[in-house]
Amino acid sequence: MFPNKGYASMSMFPILNDEEVCQSTKMVFAEIEQKFGIVPVFYRFLANCPPLVEAYWLTYQKVIGQGLLPINIKELIFLAVARKRQCAYCSSIHLAICDIFNIERHTIEALMSNISELQPERVSKLILFCLSVMDNPENVTERDYQQLQSYGICQQEVLEALYSVAYANSGIYLAKVTKIEIDQSVKIYLAEKKLYIRFD
Repeated sequence: MFPNKGYASMSMFPILNDEEVCQSTKMVFAEIEQKFGIVPVFYRFLANCPPLVEAYWLTYQKVIGQGLLPINIKELIFLAVARKRQCAYCSSIHLAICDIFNIERHTIEALMSNISELQPERVSKLILFCLSVMDNPENVTERDYQQLQSYGICQQEVLEALYSVAYANSGIYLAKVTKIEIDQSVKIYLAEKKLYIRFD
């Protein structure tokens, strides 16, 4: 888990500590800390709008944490999307989460160097599909979906993957527009684990 709880940030919004949030948000924070070991700066800035932090966390639990696609694959999708969008904050936090979830180093390395080398092949095909349609969804074809099906990827898995892309993009948008900085504890964690973000 993360080594400490540094909240300093140059965000355009206050980064709230536990004493500054309402009771319902404290309950959300407790659940997040139990899951990740810290409450990331992202959630502490979202706490300026309690319904938003609650909705964002509920979505993570219900849509990302459940379903047919394992949460590890959804986290790999998050990391891939964050890297494509060149969001340093989201790339860093999701790289750390991938490690916390015990995703193997060679899998993380393949994601950041050559996604087509990811195994099993169905995972690499799904992630590459997500990235290819992310910016030009109108270009997706029936053949694209048929190809996914040929790798044993069912419709629900495709929908969960696409929703993961949409969810990741919403977080990236918020992180960029509010100028939040990488949690100090995440920086320390990545340095100690010798994990580094590389953008294409």
